[in-house]
Amino acid sequence: MADVTAVIDSRQQANAVPAAHARGAGRPVLTWMTVACALGSLPAGAAELQSEREEGFGVRLSQSVRWEDNVFRLPDGERPVDGGSKSDRTSRSSVGVTFDHMYGLQRLVAALDVVRRSYAEHDELDSTTKSGVLRWDWATGKQWTGTAQLLRREAPRSFDDIDRRVRSINTLQRAGVSADYWLHPDWSILAGAERTRSRYSDERSAASEYDETAVEAGAGFRPKSGNRLSLVLRSADGEYPNRTATATRDREYTQRDVRLRGDWTLSGISKLSGYAGYTDREHPTVSSLDFSGPTGRLAFDWRPTGKLSFQVVARREIGSEHEVVDNFVLTRGLGLEAAWATSDKVTLIARAERVKRDHGDRSLSSLDEDRRRTYGLSVDYQPLRTVTLGASALRVERSAEGSAFDYTANIYGVDLKLEF
Repeated sequence: MADVTAVIDSRQQANAVPAAHARGAGRPVLTWMTVACALGSLPAGAAELQSEREEGFGVRLSQSVRWEDNVFRLPDGERPVDGGSKSDRTSRSSVGVTFDHMYGLQRLVAALDVVRRSYAEHDELDSTTKSGVLRWDWATGKQWTGTAQLLRREAPRSFDDIDRRVRSINTLQRAGVSADYWLHPDWSILAGAERTRSRYSDERSAASEYDETAVEAGAGFRPKSGNRLSLVLRSADGEYPNRTATATRDREYTQRDVRLRGDWTLSGISKLSGYAGYTDREHPTVSSLDFSGPTGRLAFDWRPTGKLSFQVVARREIGSEHEVVDNFVLTRGLGLEAAWATSDKVTLIARAERVKRDHGDRSLSSLDEDRRRTYGLSVDYQPLRTVTLGASALRVERSAEGSAFDYTANIYGVDLKLEF
Protein backbone atom coordinates (compact mmCIF):
# COMPACT_ATOMS: atom_id res chain seq x y z
CA MET A 1 0.00 0.00 0.00
CA ALA A 2 2.91 2.34 -0.41
CA ASP A 3 2.85 5.55 -2.43
CA VAL A 4 5.75 7.77 -3.39
CA THR A 5 4.21 10.99 -2.09
CA ALA A 6 7.08 12.97 -0.61
CA VAL A 7 10.83 13.32 -0.84
CA ILE A 8 11.28 15.89 1.87
CA ASP A 9 10.72 15.33 5.56
CA SER A 10 6.99 14.58 5.65
CA ARG A 11 6.66 15.76 9.21
CA GLN A 12 7.14 19.31 7.98
CA GLN A 13 3.95 21.00 6.83
CA ALA A 14 3.37 20.13 3.22
CA ASN A 15 3.58 23.77 2.09
CA ALA A 16 7.08 24.31 3.51
CA VAL A 17 9.95 25.04 1.12
CA PRO A 18 12.37 22.07 1.32
CA ALA A 19 15.18 22.58 3.83
CA ALA A 20 18.68 22.14 2.50
CA HIS A 21 20.47 18.89 3.22
CA ALA A 22 23.68 18.42 5.17
CA ARG A 23 26.78 19.58 3.40
CA GLY A 24 28.57 16.97 1.36
CA ALA A 25 26.64 13.71 1.74
CA GLY A 26 22.94 14.46 1.95
CA ARG A 27 20.66 12.70 4.43
CA PRO A 28 18.10 10.15 3.15
CA VAL A 29 15.31 12.05 1.45
CA LEU A 30 13.29 9.39 -0.34
CA THR A 31 10.36 8.23 1.77
CA TRP A 32 7.89 5.44 1.00
CA MET A 33 4.60 6.35 2.69
CA THR A 34 2.97 3.30 4.27
CA VAL A 35 -0.65 3.91 5.38
CA ALA A 36 -2.86 1.57 7.42
CA CYS A 37 -5.70 1.94 4.95
CA ALA A 38 -5.82 3.76 1.64
CA LEU A 39 -9.20 5.27 2.51
CA GLY A 40 -8.28 6.15 6.08
CA SER A 41 -7.04 9.48 7.43
CA LEU A 42 -4.35 8.81 10.01
CA PRO A 43 -1.69 11.50 10.30
CA ALA A 44 1.05 11.11 7.76
CA GLY A 45 3.73 11.43 10.38
CA ALA A 46 2.24 8.57 12.37
CA ALA A 47 1.99 6.18 9.47
CA GLU A 48 5.20 6.59 7.54
CA LEU A 49 8.18 4.30 7.51
CA GLN A 50 11.41 5.69 6.08
CA SER A 51 13.49 3.10 4.33
CA GLU A 52 17.25 2.79 4.68
CA ARG A 53 19.08 4.48 1.89
CA GLU A 54 20.34 2.17 -0.82
CA GLU A 55 21.96 3.56 -3.95
CA GLY A 56 20.78 2.40 -7.34
CA PHE A 57 17.39 1.30 -8.63
CA GLY A 58 14.56 -0.06 -6.52
CA VAL A 59 11.23 -1.62 -7.50
CA ARG A 60 8.16 -1.93 -5.30
CA LEU A 61 5.01 -3.89 -6.18
CA SER A 62 1.92 -4.01 -4.01
CA GLN A 63 -1.58 -5.41 -4.16
CA SER A 64 -4.31 -4.76 -1.61
CA VAL A 65 -8.00 -5.56 -1.28
CA ARG A 66 -10.40 -3.53 0.89
CA TRP A 67 -13.89 -4.29 2.16
CA GLU A 68 -15.66 -1.07 3.18
CA ASP A 69 -19.21 -0.71 4.50
CA ASN A 70 -19.64 3.03 3.78
CA VAL A 71 -17.84 4.04 0.62
CA PHE A 72 -19.56 7.43 0.24
CA ARG A 73 -19.45 8.39 3.95
CA LEU A 74 -23.25 8.45 4.23
CA PRO A 75 -25.10 8.91 7.55
CA ASP A 76 -26.22 5.74 9.31
CA GLY A 77 -29.37 4.37 7.73
CA GLU A 78 -29.06 6.40 4.52
CA ARG A 79 -28.66 4.69 1.15
CA PRO A 80 -27.16 6.05 -2.09
CA VAL A 81 -29.77 7.99 -4.09
CA ASP A 82 -29.15 5.82 -7.16
CA GLY A 83 -30.20 2.75 -5.19
CA GLY A 84 -26.78 1.12 -5.33
CA SER A 85 -24.94 -0.52 -2.49
CA LYS A 86 -23.49 1.51 0.36
CA SER A 87 -20.59 -0.92 0.69
CA ASP A 88 -18.02 -2.13 -1.82
CA ARG A 89 -14.84 -4.12 -2.33
CA THR A 90 -11.88 -2.25 -3.80
CA SER A 91 -8.65 -3.45 -5.32
CA ARG A 92 -5.51 -1.35 -5.30
CA SER A 93 -2.50 -2.31 -7.43
CA SER A 94 0.67 -0.21 -7.50
CA VAL A 95 4.07 -0.25 -9.13
CA GLY A 96 6.85 2.00 -7.87
CA VAL A 97 10.36 2.61 -9.21
CA THR A 98 13.07 4.60 -7.44
CA PHE A 99 16.58 5.77 -8.26
CA ASP A 100 19.11 7.16 -5.79
CA HIS A 101 22.77 7.83 -6.59
CA MET A 102 25.67 10.02 -5.50
CA TYR A 103 27.83 11.66 -8.16
CA GLY A 104 30.68 13.12 -6.12
CA LEU A 105 29.03 15.74 -3.90
CA GLN A 106 25.85 15.71 -5.97
CA ARG A 107 22.93 13.43 -5.19
CA LEU A 108 20.14 12.58 -7.62
CA VAL A 109 16.85 11.04 -6.44
CA ALA A 110 13.96 10.07 -8.70
CA ALA A 111 10.74 8.12 -8.09
CA LEU A 112 7.65 7.11 -10.04
CA ASP A 113 4.52 5.45 -8.65
CA VAL A 114 1.50 4.22 -10.63
CA VAL A 115 -1.64 3.15 -8.75
CA ARG A 116 -4.77 1.46 -10.13
CA ARG A 117 -7.90 1.57 -7.95
CA SER A 118 -10.85 -0.64 -8.98
CA TYR A 119 -14.29 -0.94 -7.35
CA ALA A 120 -16.28 -4.15 -7.59
CA GLU A 121 -19.68 -2.39 -7.81
CA HIS A 122 -19.12 1.37 -8.14
CA ASP A 123 -16.82 1.09 -11.14
CA GLU A 124 -17.52 4.74 -12.05
CA LEU A 125 -14.99 5.51 -9.29
CA ASP A 126 -12.18 3.47 -10.89
CA SER A 127 -9.01 5.47 -11.44
CA THR A 128 -5.34 5.25 -12.34
CA THR A 129 -3.04 7.82 -10.75
CA LYS A 130 0.60 8.60 -11.45
CA SER A 131 2.93 10.36 -9.04
CA GLY A 132 6.60 11.18 -9.40
CA VAL A 133 9.45 13.27 -8.09
CA LEU A 134 12.85 14.37 -9.32
CA ARG A 135 15.26 15.89 -6.81
CA TRP A 136 18.84 17.12 -6.99
CA ASP A 137 20.74 17.69 -3.75
CA TRP A 138 23.61 19.87 -4.86
CA ALA A 139 26.81 21.08 -3.23
CA THR A 140 29.57 23.42 -4.31
CA GLY A 141 32.67 23.22 -2.15
CA LYS A 142 32.19 23.32 1.61
CA GLN A 143 30.00 26.41 1.91
CA TRP A 144 27.15 26.10 -0.61
CA THR A 145 24.52 23.35 -0.57
CA GLY A 146 20.93 23.19 -1.69
CA THR A 147 18.13 21.36 -3.44
CA ALA A 148 16.14 21.59 -6.65
CA GLN A 149 12.96 19.56 -6.90
CA LEU A 150 10.03 18.82 -9.21
CA LEU A 151 7.04 16.93 -7.81
CA ARG A 152 3.76 15.74 -9.26
CA ARG A 153 1.23 13.85 -7.16
CA GLU A 154 -2.20 12.52 -8.09
CA ALA A 155 -4.62 11.32 -5.40
CA PRO A 156 -8.39 10.80 -5.05
CA ARG A 157 -10.19 13.41 -3.02
CA SER A 158 -11.88 12.16 0.13
CA PHE A 159 -15.66 11.75 0.09
CA ASP A 160 -15.63 13.59 3.42
CA ASP A 161 -15.36 16.89 1.58
CA ILE A 162 -17.11 16.51 -1.78
CA ASP A 163 -20.37 15.25 -3.27
CA ARG A 164 -20.66 11.68 -2.11
CA ARG A 165 -20.98 10.12 -5.56
CA VAL A 166 -18.49 12.08 -7.68
CA ARG A 167 -14.99 10.86 -8.48
CA SER A 168 -12.46 13.66 -7.99
CA ILE A 169 -8.72 13.30 -8.60
CA ASN A 170 -6.43 16.01 -7.27
CA THR A 171 -3.23 16.77 -9.21
CA LEU A 172 -0.63 18.67 -7.25
CA GLN A 173 2.44 20.03 -9.04
CA ARG A 174 5.31 21.73 -7.23
CA ALA A 175 8.69 23.13 -8.23
CA GLY A 176 11.09 24.30 -5.53
CA VAL A 177 14.68 25.41 -5.02
CA SER A 178 16.66 26.14 -1.85
CA ALA A 179 20.21 27.07 -0.89
CA ASP A 180 22.31 27.18 2.28
CA TYR A 181 25.45 29.23 2.74
CA TRP A 182 27.50 27.80 5.63
CA LEU A 183 29.06 30.61 7.63
CA HIS A 184 30.39 28.01 10.07
CA PRO A 185 30.45 24.19 10.00
CA ASP A 186 27.32 24.26 12.19
CA TRP A 187 25.55 27.45 11.06
CA SER A 188 24.06 28.59 7.77
CA ILE A 189 21.84 31.22 6.24
CA LEU A 190 19.21 29.82 3.89
CA ALA A 191 16.74 30.89 1.24
CA GLY A 192 14.20 29.10 -0.90
CA ALA A 193 11.30 29.51 -3.30
CA GLU A 194 8.58 27.27 -4.65
CA ARG A 195 5.56 27.31 -6.96
CA THR A 196 2.52 25.11 -6.33
CA ARG A 197 -0.41 24.34 -8.63
CA SER A 198 -3.45 22.28 -7.54
CA ARG A 199 -6.15 21.07 -9.95
CA TYR A 200 -9.11 18.64 -9.89
CA SER A 201 -10.60 16.31 -12.46
CA ASP A 202 -14.24 17.20 -11.72
CA GLU A 203 -15.99 20.51 -12.43
CA ARG A 204 -17.61 20.73 -8.99
CA SER A 205 -14.20 21.09 -7.34
CA ALA A 206 -13.04 23.90 -9.64
CA ALA A 207 -13.52 26.56 -6.95
CA SER A 208 -10.97 24.75 -4.76
CA GLU A 209 -8.19 24.87 -7.35
CA TYR A 210 -5.37 27.21 -6.44
CA ASP A 211 -1.93 28.53 -7.39
CA GLU A 212 0.62 29.63 -4.82
CA THR A 213 4.07 31.21 -4.93
CA ALA A 214 6.17 31.20 -1.76
CA VAL A 215 9.60 32.40 -0.70
CA GLU A 216 11.44 31.98 2.58
CA ALA A 217 14.66 32.99 4.29
CA GLY A 218 16.23 32.18 7.61
CA ALA A 219 19.07 30.56 9.52
CA GLY A 220 19.98 26.91 10.05
CA PHE A 221 21.84 25.05 12.79
CA ARG A 222 23.26 21.54 12.36
CA PRO A 223 25.78 20.38 14.98
CA LYS A 224 27.96 17.29 14.61
CA SER A 225 25.41 15.29 16.60
CA GLY A 226 23.21 15.21 13.49
CA ASN A 227 20.41 17.26 15.02
CA ARG A 228 19.08 20.14 12.96
CA LEU A 229 17.06 23.30 13.49
CA SER A 230 16.07 26.15 11.20
CA LEU A 231 14.25 29.41 11.90
CA VAL A 232 12.56 30.76 8.78
CA LEU A 233 10.29 33.57 7.65
CA ARG A 234 7.93 32.45 4.90
CA SER A 235 5.76 34.58 2.62
CA ALA A 236 3.15 33.11 0.25
CA ASP A 237 0.69 34.63 -2.22
CA GLY A 238 -2.16 32.46 -3.44
CA GLU A 239 -4.97 32.70 -5.94
CA TYR A 240 -8.10 30.64 -6.68
CA PRO A 241 -8.35 31.16 -10.46
CA ASN A 242 -11.91 29.82 -10.78
CA ARG A 243 -13.48 31.90 -8.04
CA THR A 244 -15.18 35.27 -8.20
CA ALA A 245 -14.78 37.45 -5.13
CA THR A 246 -18.10 38.00 -3.32
CA ALA A 247 -19.22 39.16 0.10
CA THR A 248 -18.63 35.67 1.50
CA ARG A 249 -15.62 34.31 -0.37
CA ASP A 250 -12.37 35.66 -1.73
CA ARG A 251 -10.25 34.99 -4.77
CA GLU A 252 -6.80 35.66 -3.30
CA TYR A 253 -4.88 35.43 -0.05
CA THR A 254 -1.52 36.29 1.45
CA GLN A 255 0.06 34.22 4.20
CA ARG A 256 3.04 35.03 6.39
CA ASP A 257 4.65 32.45 8.65
CA VAL A 258 7.40 32.31 11.23
CA ARG A 259 8.53 28.72 11.74
CA LEU A 260 11.03 26.84 13.86
CA ARG A 261 11.46 23.40 12.35
CA GLY A 262 13.83 20.48 12.52
CA ASP A 263 14.70 17.09 14.01
CA TRP A 264 16.21 16.78 17.48
CA THR A 265 17.30 13.59 19.23
CA LEU A 266 16.40 13.98 22.90
CA SER A 267 18.04 10.74 24.02
CA GLY A 268 19.07 7.38 22.65
CA ILE A 269 15.43 6.28 22.59
CA SER A 270 13.47 9.49 21.85
CA LYS A 271 13.26 12.13 19.14
CA LEU A 272 11.22 15.27 18.44
CA SER A 273 10.62 16.49 14.89
CA GLY A 274 8.38 18.82 12.91
CA TYR A 275 7.74 22.55 13.13
CA ALA A 276 6.05 25.14 15.31
CA GLY A 277 5.31 28.75 14.46
CA TYR A 278 2.83 31.53 13.93
CA THR A 279 0.65 32.09 10.85
CA ASP A 280 -1.07 35.24 9.62
CA ARG A 281 -3.40 34.76 6.63
CA GLU A 282 -5.25 37.71 5.08
CA HIS A 283 -7.85 38.03 2.32
CA PRO A 284 -8.18 41.35 0.44
CA THR A 285 -11.99 41.33 0.18
CA VAL A 286 -13.49 39.17 2.95
CA SER A 287 -11.74 39.97 6.21
CA SER A 288 -13.95 37.52 8.13
CA LEU A 289 -11.90 34.74 6.54
CA ASP A 290 -8.63 36.09 7.95
CA PHE A 291 -6.71 33.97 10.43
CA SER A 292 -3.81 34.56 12.79
CA GLY A 293 -2.52 32.25 15.47
CA PRO A 294 -0.06 29.50 16.37
CA THR A 295 0.36 26.60 13.94
CA GLY A 296 2.54 23.54 13.83
CA ARG A 297 2.98 19.80 13.45
CA LEU A 298 5.16 18.01 16.02
CA ALA A 299 5.98 14.31 16.22
CA PHE A 300 7.49 12.65 19.29
CA ASP A 301 9.09 9.24 18.73
CA TRP A 302 9.90 6.97 21.64
CA ARG A 303 11.47 3.50 21.42
CA PRO A 304 11.73 2.12 24.96
CA THR A 305 12.89 -1.32 23.73
CA GLY A 306 14.15 -2.82 20.50
CA LYS A 307 10.73 -4.36 19.85
CA LEU A 308 8.38 -1.60 21.06
CA SER A 309 7.97 1.92 19.63
CA PHE A 310 5.50 4.79 19.97
CA GLN A 311 4.83 7.98 18.05
CA VAL A 312 2.60 10.88 19.05
CA VAL A 313 1.71 13.54 16.45
CA ALA A 314 0.05 16.85 17.39
CA ARG A 315 -0.92 19.36 14.72
CA ARG A 316 -2.69 22.67 14.27
CA GLU A 317 -2.70 23.67 10.61
CA ILE A 318 -4.46 25.80 8.03
CA GLY A 319 -5.71 22.97 5.89
CA SER A 320 -3.62 19.88 5.29
CA GLU A 321 -2.30 18.68 1.98
CA HIS A 322 -2.47 15.09 3.22
CA GLU A 323 -6.25 15.53 3.52
CA VAL A 324 -6.43 17.26 0.11
CA VAL A 325 -8.30 20.21 1.61
CA ASP A 326 -7.61 23.49 -0.18
CA ASN A 327 -10.18 25.79 1.39
CA PHE A 328 -9.58 27.67 4.61
CA VAL A 329 -9.88 24.87 7.18
CA LEU A 330 -8.29 25.03 10.63
CA THR A 331 -7.35 21.46 11.57
CA ARG A 332 -6.47 20.40 15.11
CA GLY A 333 -5.38 16.81 15.52
CA LEU A 334 -3.76 14.39 17.95
CA GLY A 335 -2.61 10.95 16.80
CA LEU A 336 -0.91 7.96 18.42
CA GLU A 337 0.78 4.95 16.85
CA ALA A 338 2.21 1.99 18.75
CA ALA A 339 4.20 -0.82 17.11
CA TRP A 340 5.25 -4.10 18.70
CA ALA A 341 7.62 -6.48 16.93
CA THR A 342 6.47 -9.78 18.42
CA SER A 343 9.21 -11.58 16.46
CA ASP A 344 11.69 -10.93 13.67
CA LYS A 345 8.90 -11.48 11.14
CA VAL A 346 5.69 -10.24 12.79
CA THR A 347 4.79 -6.65 13.80
CA LEU A 348 1.54 -5.50 15.39
CA ILE A 349 0.51 -1.85 14.96
CA ALA A 350 -2.26 0.11 16.70
CA ARG A 351 -3.29 3.61 15.63
CA ALA A 352 -5.73 6.22 16.89
CA GLU A 353 -6.41 9.84 15.96
CA ARG A 354 -8.84 12.59 16.91
CA VAL A 355 -9.25 15.54 14.53
CA LYS A 356 -11.37 18.68 14.76
CA ARG A 357 -11.79 20.90 11.71
CA ASP A 358 -13.24 24.41 11.64
CA HIS A 359 -14.41 25.30 8.13
CA GLY A 360 -13.68 29.00 7.91
CA ASP A 361 -14.63 29.17 4.22
CA ARG A 362 -18.28 28.21 4.66
CA SER A 363 -19.32 29.48 1.23
CA LEU A 364 -17.82 26.31 -0.27
CA SER A 365 -19.08 23.90 2.37
CA SER A 366 -22.30 23.47 4.31
CA LEU A 367 -20.23 22.16 7.18
CA ASP A 368 -19.47 24.48 10.09
CA GLU A 369 -17.12 22.21 11.98
CA ASP A 370 -16.63 18.47 12.30
CA ARG A 371 -14.87 16.01 14.58
CA ARG A 372 -13.42 12.76 13.33
CA ARG A 373 -12.11 9.78 15.31
CA THR A 374 -10.08 7.01 13.70
CA TYR A 375 -9.02 3.70 15.23
CA GLY A 376 -6.99 1.01 13.52
CA LEU A 377 -5.20 -2.29 14.05
CA SER A 378 -2.87 -4.03 11.61
CA VAL A 379 -0.39 -6.89 11.49
CA ASP A 380 2.56 -7.29 9.12
CA TYR A 381 4.24 -10.61 8.42
CA GLN A 382 7.59 -10.59 6.60
CA PRO A 383 8.58 -14.14 5.68
CA LEU A 384 11.38 -12.82 3.44
CA ARG A 385 13.27 -9.54 3.34
CA THR A 386 11.55 -8.60 0.07
CA VAL A 387 8.03 -9.87 0.91
CA THR A 388 5.48 -8.42 3.36
CA LEU A 389 1.97 -9.69 4.01
CA GLY A 390 -0.48 -7.56 5.97
CA ALA A 391 -4.00 -7.40 7.35
CA SER A 392 -5.76 -4.36 8.81
CA ALA A 393 -9.00 -3.14 10.34
CA LEU A 394 -10.01 0.52 10.57
CA ARG A 395 -13.01 2.37 11.98
CA VAL A 396 -13.77 6.02 11.21
CA GLU A 397 -16.43 8.07 13.03
CA ARG A 398 -17.45 11.65 12.28
CA SER A 399 -19.79 13.96 14.11
CA ALA A 400 -20.66 17.38 12.69
CA GLU A 401 -23.02 20.31 13.02
CA GLY A 402 -26.10 18.64 11.61
CA SER A 403 -26.73 14.89 11.52
CA ALA A 404 -26.61 14.91 7.71
CA PHE A 405 -22.80 14.86 7.97
CA ASP A 406 -22.43 12.22 10.71
CA TYR A 407 -21.19 8.83 9.62
CA THR A 408 -19.33 5.69 10.61
CA ALA A 409 -17.19 3.56 8.30
CA ASN A 410 -15.53 0.19 8.86
CA ILE A 411 -12.73 -0.89 6.55
CA TYR A 412 -10.93 -4.24 6.42
CA GLY A 413 -8.02 -5.08 4.20
CA VAL A 414 -5.29 -7.52 3.20
CA ASP A 415 -2.03 -6.57 1.49
CA LEU A 416 0.94 -8.01 -0.33
CA LYS A 417 4.12 -5.99 -0.93
CA LEU A 418 7.25 -6.95 -2.85
CA GLU A 419 10.45 -4.86 -2.81
CA PHE A 420 13.54 -5.41 -4.91
